[in-house]
Amino acid sequence: MTGVLSATDLIETPRLRLSVLTSEALAGMSGWLEAALAPEWTLPDLEASVAGGNGVLISDTDGTATGAAVVLPNAPSDGCATIPFLATEPERRFRGLGGEAGLALDRWLRSTGYQKVYAPVPDGRGLAVYFWLRLGFRPLMTPESPGALHGLSQEPVRGIWMLRDREEYLNRGYPGPS
Repeated sequence: MTGVLSATDLIETPRLRLSVLTSEALAGMSGWLEAALAPEWTLPDLEASVAGGNGVLISDTDGTATGAAVVLPNAPSDGCATIPFLATEPERRFRGLGGEAGLALDRWLRSTGYQKVYAPVPDGRGLAVYFWLRLGFRPLMTPESPGALHGLSQEPVRGIWMLRDREEYLNRGYPGPS
């Protein structure tokens, strides 16, 4: 397995299914995804993540694609995972689907052994900061930051790191790996 999910992995929630994002599924979402990626990234940046096995398809329980995410395993260091991108179709936003997907990814990552889950937020994406705050992530001060933001390309992006580490996760009463 090169990416965070294998072809047979399926993460299910009451309203969603998360699975490996394929190039075929990505092609059906390209119109709205280009706007969600801009200005930091492009569709080819997302395509490269998908080709590397790091794309996650967010679907309704009937399999209808509703969003996409990228998870970078062992980034920024071993035992950590980073979610640099998570978006839902514009007409499906503000229904809690993105939050449900984010929490499902967090639970799944922890169940597979990741101790820390990061969400890097580029400057200018204030709504993303509030999104991750609602999911229990906290912004990191510069001294505790793991360095330059990880994203979908090699180009440096200014912004902040947000973190939800295992100890905080367990102290808030969320079930975690033993």
